[in-house]
Amino acid sequence: MQTFSWTGDQHTFLDEPDVKQIESLVLGRLGGMTQAGQTKNEDGVVLFIGENWEFILLMDAHHSADSARLVAETFLQVEPELRKACDAASAFGQVPAFVTDQLSQPSFMEACRNVNGETACLFVFRKDAYVWWLSIGDCLFYLFHSELADMGEFEQNTRHFYEWIGQQNAWSLHVPSYTTGTRQLRKGKNQLFMTTDGLLECPGLNMDGQKLYDLLSRMDDDAFVQRLLSDLESHSVRDSSTFVCWTVDIAEEGLMPSDKL
Repeated sequence: MQTFSWTGDQHTFLDEPDVKQIESLVLGRLGGMTQAGQTKNEDGVVLFIGENWEFILLMDAHHSADSARLVAETFLQVEPELRKACDAASAFGQVPAFVTDQLSQPSFMEACRNVNGETACLFVFRKDAYVWWLSIGDCLFYLFHSELADMGEFEQNTRHFYEWIGQQNAWSLHVPSYTTGTRQLRKGKNQLFMTTDGLLECPGLNMDGQKLYDLLSRMDDDAFVQRLLSDLESHSVRDSSTFVCWTVDIAEEGLMPSDKL
């Protein structure tokens, strides 16, 4: 059982690529290059790891890191209840309800109105052979597996703009604006990857799902994260980049079409 939390105002990682192993997860951070004009880091991440599950919250704030810190602190304060939901037999019913309930709390909504700026939020929960995600904004979640790659499938969500949690709040709309999904993992090696948009918008890097899969299929998670950070540094990236990568091996066969059985 492991808990980890960080926001960019605690340590900016400007000009400082960082790789951190947290049990089975590899966290990569680069605050951006000062020679390109970067002066701050507004990303953030919260990791909760259980016996057979991972819950990750990845954030990319703007205007300040205050909104990322608010969301991180909100979920850290309810860690025992969240862990109970993740451990439950009905976790894929309880965890989504728990997350949306926290985002809807009147006290949290009031705190958002008074925070400086807003943040994209990407929640990913993996337990056994299934994964659930909820995305507000423009962070991306990828699922890499050879069977999916053969069909050209990599991204599990789409980047959406004009969505945040914070002073400008997609959750306070008459109808909250977000995307969500649940997927069955495939038999064998599933590689899960979450990233803020610094990696995607780095000038000259032109990184997409196919390129990421081609890289990751040739190396382990740690080497993959090291390579991405090296590429960002060599391209003098300005925007902060934070990503989480981990591999899950699944024993049971995934759903297949009836004519392939």
